[in-house]
Amino acid sequence: MHPDLETLVDLHRADVELRRFDGELSALPQKKAAIDAQIVADRAALDAAKAALDGQSKDRKRLELEVQDFEAKRSKYKGQLGEVKTNKEYTALLHEIENVEREIRSHEDQILEAMEQVEGGQARVKAEEAAFKGVEATRREEIKAIEAKIKECEAQRAAVAATREKKVGVLKPDLLAEYTRILARRGTALAEAKDGGCTMCHVKLRAQVYVDVKRNDAIITCSSCSRIMFFVVPPPQGALEAPLPS
Repeated sequence: MHPDLETLVDLHRADVELRRFDGELSALPQKKAAIDAQIVADRAALDAAKAALDGQSKDRKRLELEVQDFEAKRSKYKGQLGEVKTNKEYTALLHEIENVEREIRSHEDQILEAMEQVEGGQARVKAEEAAFKGVEATRREEIKAIEAKIKECEAQRAAVAATREKKVGVLKPDLLAEYTRILARRGTALAEAKDGGCTMCHVKLRAQVYVDVKRNDAIITCSSCSRIMFFVVPPPQGALEAPLPS
């Protein structure tokens, strides 16, 4: 392969790798943020369940205190029964005692319902706490793995970027300018010639042009997409074929 074309292919490979790393370094933080957000949402749901349980416990306590107040009133009214002097006052006190006992029965029914709610809430919170701890541990591990992947990508990208700089340094200025122009316009500056055509724009090449490209001894551009063309010599039969830049 012509040295200039070989340098261009190496530069192309580096840019393909850099684009891949940039894509990962853009997606990985978003993935991490999504996991963090899910942890926050799950914790908020658990906190809401705990707050609901706390509210139910407070309601039960309030009802129990109100029952104590009603029982105190009932004792007071019963104590006054022996002090009244008229049937009217006696009947009025009995009516008050009846009202208080009605309230006591109503509150006791509400206390039973509150107790059932508290028991159900306690079981729910316990189950949600256990589930949250398990899921959170898994998600924390996922976050650690993402953070490690980010560091790995950053290191690999830096290495590829350094290699790219070396290739840029040895490339002729006019070729670098052409490469940069095509890259800015097309997203990739090089295209592999294969099966008689350009693999990027899928246009068939003239037979002689394809023959010339296969020699890899000159800078030839695709007449359709203007990318610089190169040919990958097939490996010997039975050998593993290396991945091609895209």
